[in-house]
Formats: sequence, C-alpha cells, structure tokens
Amino acid sequence: MHSRVSNHEASNKQIGCKGELRKIKKKKNKSEARDQQLKKKEFESFTVENGKLEELIEYLIAGYRQVPATDLQKQEISVDLSYSHPNFDVKDEEQGMNSEVQGNVEELDGIELDDLRDDLVPKKVTNPENSLIIEPNSIAEFLLKIDEDVASNVDFSDYMICFNGEQKTIGRYSFPISLVPTVERIMKAYGDVSASSLMSPNITGKIYLLFCATIKEMEDLELHQMTQTKMLKWRDAIKDALRVNFKVEFAMSHLKKVARAYFGGIGEQVLLSINEKLNSLYKERAKALEGFKDFLANAKDFDGQSVSTGLFP
Repeated sequence: MHSRVSNHEASNKQIGCKGELRKIKKKKNKSEARDQQLKKKEFESFTVENGKLEELIEYLIAGYRQVPATDLQKQEISVDLSYSHPNFDVKDEEQGMNSEVQGNVEELDGIELDDLRDDLVPKKVTNPENSLIIEPNSIAEFLLKIDEDVASNVDFSDYMICFNGEQKTIGRYSFPISLVPTVERIMKAYGDVSASSLMSPNITGKIYLLFCATIKEMEDLELHQMTQTKMLKWRDAIKDALRVNFKVEFAMSHLKKVARAYFGGIGEQVLLSINEKLNSLYKERAKALEGFKDFLANAKDFDGQSVSTGLFP
C-alpha cells in the first residue's frame, strides 16, 4: 500500500514538471516570435530609409552632372618673392588655399564666408631668415623693444666681420682695416661721435668697435635680409654707445626707420598674396557663373516660395 502511494506521488511530480516545461517553452517561443517581428520591422524601416537615401544621392549626382566641370590650378598661400623682397615669405600655417575643383562629385567643395576670409588674410607671417613668426599685434610690441633699455646682449661673434688682423688708428681708437671706410664715413658725416665721452678708450673701445660694425652691416645688408634678432643686436650696440655718451642718436633714429621698413616689406608681400588669391577667386567666380547662369533666373522664381509656384495658371 505504501509503495503504491509513493509511486502515485512520483507520477504527479513528473506530470507537474512537464507542465512547467511546456509553459516555459511556450513563453520562450512567444518571446522569440516578438523579437523576430521587431527585427523584421526594423529591417523594413532600414530598407525604406536606404531607398530614400539612394534616391537623394542619385538626384544630387544628376544635378551635379549638369554643371560644367571647373578646372583650376592649385592656389597655395605662398608668394614668389622675387617680385620684391626675395627672402620674405607669406604663409598661412593652418591651411593653404587650395582651389582645385574637378567634375567628380566627391571632389566638389564650397567656400564659406569664414573660410574665404581666413584664406585671404594669413594669420601669421614668417620670415625664413630666422624662422620668426610675426603676428599683427606683435609689430607694435617689437617697435617698442627698439627703445627699451635692457641689459646688452651683443658681442663680436654676432657680426660677420673680421676684427683681427691689421689695425689702423683713428683718433684715440684702433680699428680693423675692414671697418676703416665705415669709420671715416661716420666721421665725415657726424664728426668724432666719441669726442664727448670722458671714459678711457680701454673701456669704450669694444663699444665703439661694435657700434661701427653695426653701421657697416647696415651698409652691407638689404631690407629682405633683415631679421628681428639682427635689429635687436644693433639696438644693443647703439644703446651701449649712447650709455657712454657717444653722440649716436642718428643711428638709433635710423634703426627705427629700418624696423618700420622691415614690417612694411612684409606687408607688401601680404598684400601681394591677397591680390593673387583674389584674382584666382575672380576667375573661379567667372567660370562658376558661366556654368550656372542659365539656371540662376529659375532659382529666383522660387525665392521664399513653395516649388508649386507657377504650377497653376
């Protein structure tokens, strides 16, 4: 009797487990069916969107194919400076203006107002002679430096002049032969600039030599060979001469003029670069106008209106 009861209970448990398994399997099937339905809807949605995109792309390609291709040469922000100052170089470091336009749709690009402004006006100007970067707001700062009284940082090694060898005595000082013509021109134009100094030539001799070397370099160098570093060295030499009471104010006045001319020379190249780029843009505009002129009037007919304008008499 006890054995039959145990067998009956075991049978009921098996039936219950099978029922639970059927319920779990049924729920799983429903869940999988829902997932498949969602995926099917998503796929259909993607198919529709893809079709719309394909239609849009084909429409754009068809429109571009109606426009004549423009063939322009690359326009780099780089200037052939043989026109004026061969060593000045005007560059936009971020990006040169590249105006190459081809008929291929993938290579067509537009020029926005900000891009045009950035392309026309270089943000920085470089002089490759010393690789200094010149920004417009730094020009005034440099001109002020010419007048600064700072510790001198000039020495014989800053000049491409031989200070050794045969010497010639002029007044209280001895000068290398290479500087004699310059010293004589200074004395002829301004007299003995050292006469007002009461200091010993043993102390002021080097100062006088460096001052005369500065004037000689002014005679030898052209504007396009100038650098900011060179001008600051000249400033130090002239300031040293002024500190020992040499009458060389004329040299400081001339150095200021050279500094202004230095930036003026760079300005000429900036303007030349802009003019070249403007000429290129004018040519590009003329070609674009030629390609679109037959369609511009049609576009104006729909300005601010729906494209059904004119459809109904």
